[in-house]
Amino acid sequence: MSKTKTHRTNVTGRKRKTGPRQRMLDACNGCPAKCCHDLVMHITKPRTRDDIDELKWELQYDTVRVFIVNYRWHRIIAGRCMYLDEDNFCTIYDRRPKRCREHNPPDCEHYGEFYDVMISTPEELDEHLGRKPAG
Repeated sequence: MSKTKTHRTNVTGRKRKTGPRQRMLDACNGCPAKCCHDLVMHITKPRTRDDIDELKWELQYDTVRVFIVNYRWHRIIAGRCMYLDEDNFCTIYDRRPKRCREHNPPDCEHYGEFYDVMISTPEELDEHLGRKPAG
């Protein structure tokens, strides 16, 4: 009976034999799967006092930030995908979600700042919106 080597798939989709790690795209070489470590969601710019207060409440958590790119607002929640293995390879690559499949490595955070503005605290939100902090 012949033995077949097991294959796993890395975050870029290339099947590889167990052993030395390879990346399918040169763009992913040396990247610790940064795209799989934070949850990013599009949000609308806060316009009302209630919208601003809600976003300020979220920014009180050290895992939450807001960034703006091309005038579009996004919430980013620090974390790690539960499907990454200890070496940052995707264990569900063949059935990963659409958002993962559509990720474009040349536009990712591995290549530097991916935002125009990063807001990490309620005070920074006030400053960005030109508001005086409550106090």
